[in-house]
This record gives sequence, C-alpha cells and structure tokens, in this order.
Amino acid sequence: MFDESRLEYLVKSCPSEDTEALEELLNSMAIDGWELYSLNEVEAEEGFQYNCIFSRQAEDSYEEDDDIAQVGHFKSRMEKLFHYKNAPSEQAKSLQDELRQKNERVNDIKQLLDSNSIDIDREGLNQEISEKLSERNTLKNKFSEMLSPANMYERINQDVLTVVVSEELVDLIDNEKNGELIIESVRLRQALTDKLGYVIPAIRFISSDEMAEDQYSIKVRKLKALSGIVYPKYRMFVPGQANIEKKPRGAIDSIDSVTGQKVFWIEEEKTKSYWDKGLTASQVIAKHLEFVVCKYVDEILAYGEILNYISLLGEENLFLAEELIQGAVSLGDLRYIFAKLIREKVSIKDIVFVFEKLNDLLKAEYNNDQLVDNLRILMGRQICSDIADSNNYIYGIIPSVEQNTKLKKSIDKKNKGKSFVQNHDIKDFVKFVSEKVKNCESDISNIAIIVKPELRLPIFHLFEQVITQLRVVSEDEITDEFTIEVV
Repeated sequence: MFDESRLEYLVKSCPSEDTEALEELLNSMAIDGWELYSLNEVEAEEGFQYNCIFSRQAEDSYEEDDDIAQVGHFKSRMEKLFHYKNAPSEQAKSLQDELRQKNERVNDIKQLLDSNSIDIDREGLNQEISEKLSERNTLKNKFSEMLSPANMYERINQDVLTVVVSEELVDLIDNEKNGELIIESVRLRQALTDKLGYVIPAIRFISSDEMAEDQYSIKVRKLKALSGIVYPKYRMFVPGQANIEKKPRGAIDSIDSVTGQKVFWIEEEKTKSYWDKGLTASQVIAKHLEFVVCKYVDEILAYGEILNYISLLGEENLFLAEELIQGAVSLGDLRYIFAKLIREKVSIKDIVFVFEKLNDLLKAEYNNDQLVDNLRILMGRQICSDIADSNNYIYGIIPSVEQNTKLKKSIDKKNKGKSFVQNHDIKDFVKFVSEKVKNCESDISNIAIIVKPELRLPIFHLFEQVITQLRVVSEDEITDEFTIEVV
C-alpha cells in the first residue's frame, strides 16, 4: 500500500552530451513508477552531467535503500549533490575529512604493527598501509592544488556577450530545432563585419528558468544591457507597417525594448498574405543585439582586436604598422578612437585607409576626441557614401538657425558637451526630427541629420535609442560629390 503523505526520492545521473542515455533513463524510471521531480545540468569531475531527481509515493513495505532518499534527509543530500562543484570551500572540507580518516587509519595500522601480537596479518597490514599512504599523498596533492590561488583565475574569465532566454524561447537556441537565433547572430556578425569592419566576439546562448515567460536578456560581461519580451510563432509590427494603422484583433500589445515605441505581435499564420512580414522573435532579438554591441562597443572591443587590425595593416604597409607599434599612438588610444567611430556607425573596414589618415593627424597636437572629429572629416567621402542612395543623394534634416541656437544653449557642459540637458527645446527638436523621418518617402538608411560640428555628438546620443538607424553627421563631413536634398 502507499502512504499518500510520504514521498521517496531517487537520484540518477548521465552525461549531458548523451541524449539517448537520458531518454532511456527517463523511460525506464517511468516504467518503474517514478516521476521526474527535477533535472539539472551540473559540472562533474569529467565534463558536465544531468542530475535527475525522481519521486514517487513511498510504499508501506519500504525497505531501506541507500540510493533512495526520504523527505527528512532529502534536502541535505540534494544540496551536497548540486553544490559539489560550485562550492570550493565544501570540497576543501571534504578533502580535509578524507585526509583525517586516512591518517587515523594509518596510525591504527602502525600501532598494530608495533604491537607484539601474533594474531595479526602483518603482510596484509603492510600492504594496506602502503595503499593508504599512497591515497593520502594523492589527497594531499589535491588539497595543495585546491589551496593554490592559481585555481581561482579560471573563475575570473567571463563571456563578453551572453544571450539568456526563458524556457519558452529555448527552441530559438536549440541547434536540433533549427536554432533560429543562432543563425540570426551569424548573419549579424557577418553584416557588422561587412558594413563596419567590426567583428563581434563569440556569443554564449543559455536558457534560464529564472526568466519571466517569453523573456530574453542580453548581457555584456555578465551585466545586463537590455531585456525584453518576444513571442515565438508571432511577428512584430510597428503601427503603420504593412499599412496596418490599428492593432488587429488577437494581436498582442508590447513595447520595443530599445526605442520604447509601441508595437504589436501578430500570429505568423495571419501574416502570410502581408507584403511586409514583420520581424520574427529571433530577428527582434538579433536587432536588439546589434544595438547593444554598438552601444557597448567600448566594453566589447578588446586589445586583441586592435592587434588584429594592426596585423592587417602590416600586410599592406609594414612600415606604418611598425611606426604605430613603436609608440606613435598607444593601443589604448587606438581602441578609444575605433570604438568611437563604430558606435556612430562609421566604418573602419578600409583599415589601411583609416590608419593612413590617422597617421596624418598624429603630427598635430590633438587629444583623442579631437583626433576622432578630424579623422571623421578626412573620412567624409566614406561616411557620405555609406548614407547616400545610388544617385549620391543624401536626404538631410537640417536644424534652423533658431533651433541651432536653442540646441547649443541646451548642451550639458558638465558632461563635456556629449549630451543635452533635457528641456522643452530638446523635446520639440526630437518631435521635429521624428515627424520629418515619418513623412519622408526615402529609406531611413539614406536620411541623416546634418548639424554644426559641436552638435554632432550630443544629437547622436539623443537619437541613439529613439531612431536607431538615423545617422548624424557634421556639415564639415559632407564632400562635394554628394547632393543634399533637404527633407
């Protein structure tokens, strides 16, 4: 008979990479009446393994089994199991206990051997003490390794980019189920490399049961940069897209995590006849990932990447590469300059040209920000070419004299002129630009705000999360071969 008030638990393990073994384990346990209580992936001594906890109602005729845990001591046994690798202090204590037991046994054997008793197996004891001493030495070596600070360095290393998804979104990162988000991340890396010369590092994709339903989070060096909600088997639209002005029946209201704009999600089945298909859940996350890797480029771009750029330069101009390495400009300065350019969507793909123009400027006494500003002017043709349409037209939004005056007065001098103090004039300007973009028939990629040099950076930061694709350029960066069509 079963006692409904009492449960018993059983723990089984199998290697994480062996999915067939896991399936066989689950099936065999189900046949024996066990239900899966929880499944966790943990680090074992040899790779990773799944620890599966099964439960069932305990039988009255229950016989003691070392593998089956009762509720009373279930918690302590499970804690020991799951915290084995995650708590070095517990491992150290466990080794200490083992060493103490070995020492006690060695001392007991020595006392027996030193005695005059004739009723002992001296040959067997000598063999046992030899084994125990060998085991003790092994434990001492393990304990010494554990005490070494060198073991802590592996805990310092961290992933640069991480995308965490809820359990509802796990199929997006599962290669066996097409892993759409992984494919989109590959496309993004290639697009950023081709467009900006910016190679983003490897992205780690993980799922977490701590996330809210349909939630994702993008982390830079383990710190959250952005999070939001997406809906699998739905597509995201903004009002006006695909000629949809009002939210269709059954659509889900939401907010874009980057722009704060109202959006809605429509079931994929209902969008088959649309000329504009909207964005899938994976495409939305990839789009937001693009925003994150550009906004946080200063934290992502490593010195190793700067050395890679110098290596590419060396293949074309070894003399210039050697001159730069010998101290014409530091790696830190180069990283700062490249990060500033990439964040404002200025391509450094023609890396030899960028280095040559930078070298021309190094003869003057410029600080890093002045170097960036002057380098942009020298790269004006490249900047304009990236914005212009096939006819070399740039559709420019140009502030009026009155607006320029108000914008200059609103610059936040405490922030070194990189942003504005928020006031009615700034809000009016955002509304003015947003209306211009909305009413312009040209593609957003061909539109730019053209401003005075001192206003370029604060206006860029102002619109970075409002209209993410909108470019901001200084009037000094416009070259003669391009025509400005005022919006």
